[in-house]
Amino acid sequence: MNYLVKMYVTLSESLGIYTVDQLYELFTNRHHSMPITRHRSAIMQSRVFFFCVVFAVIVPTWSVIDLLFLPNGLWGELLFIRLLSAAAFALIAWQARREPDLKRARLLLAGMLAVTPLFYLVSDHWIHAYELNGTELVVAELYALLPFVMVAGLTLFPLTLVEFLVYAIPMLLVAVLTAYPESNGEIPQAVSTIWLFVLILGVALFASLSQLRYMLSQASHASYDVLTGVLTRRAGIEMLDLQFRLAMMTERPLSILYFDLDNFKAINDTFGHEAGDGVLKSSAEKMCKAVRKGDSVIRWGGEEFIVILPTADPNEANDVVARIMNVGLGLRPDGDPVTASIGLAEIQADTIKDWKTMVELADHRMYTAKTNGRARSIGVGGEPLLWAGVSQSQ
Repeated sequence: MNYLVKMYVTLSESLGIYTVDQLYELFTNRHHSMPITRHRSAIMQSRVFFFCVVFAVIVPTWSVIDLLFLPNGLWGELLFIRLLSAAAFALIAWQARREPDLKRARLLLAGMLAVTPLFYLVSDHWIHAYELNGTELVVAELYALLPFVMVAGLTLFPLTLVEFLVYAIPMLLVAVLTAYPESNGEIPQAVSTIWLFVLILGVALFASLSQLRYMLSQASHASYDVLTGVLTRRAGIEMLDLQFRLAMMTERPLSILYFDLDNFKAINDTFGHEAGDGVLKSSAEKMCKAVRKGDSVIRWGGEEFIVILPTADPNEANDVVARIMNVGLGLRPDGDPVTASIGLAEIQADTIKDWKTMVELADHRMYTAKTNGRARSIGVGGEPLLWAGVSQSQ
């Protein structure tokens, strides 16, 4: 038992796993953030594209080797299936150039992995119909390496454990089916072939999970602000761009809130930057608790924050603002409540065509709120929403 525990600890440390949440992230993508999912989709599709382009060229080109060493009848049959496979790879490569999407990336990877085993099964059936010897047999035996090539290719994709098993199990079944012994004398070779395939699967699984863990770690450092724990500006821009395009395609509402903490410079000047950091952290925590599930909080810069509200029309966005005002943003070092000047913009009510214009409009309304007395929100139409119970002269 102690040996198993030590082995688990060693394996976990080698993958950079130190918490249960990190372990769960390797099993499934349910808790992966949208930026991570999008980045992983882009990597998967780019690598599918590369592999498919390479195989679309190599597969038909290899027919020259077949022509030199295999019987003409067999060469013609193999050429037919090679051309079909090359066309399939070319089609998958063409689809892989489309906008990154996890569902699309998974389907394209499944298609790429399916072409080679199908090619192998058909070619193996045709090859066994001929009596081959010498060089012919050596060239024909190279076809048996195709499943190993594809399973080794899985090492280049950052997959969760569930995804890996979905791809690997059918390939393992193909390997078992083709290696199944027809006589007792073939059992040792069949066992060694399947054992080698399982070993390569294990290496591929470790490599795939290692890539995923590294990606999650790097994305976490790059996507989340160290002080406040909310999205960084860079990650927020990606989120804004994605949510804006989704809203445009689906014709659904999308609102953003532009926050600027009131008189924040005075906190740093009077109480020091450490106290200012504490206010930023507390304010971000309060925002995250007050917004809806699925909303995103971004530290845009300094004491400025942006909140993305998918599917929220102006009235729903004002409800979120009212909830944040009711919960509050914490206290200043002198005991007064932290307030913010807020600007609201909505994609349909403001007839906005790009997310940059949306941010500029929300920023402009935030500035209007600040010049009109602070501690308020200016929304669509210009109606102010005041911070209840707070002196507007603050």
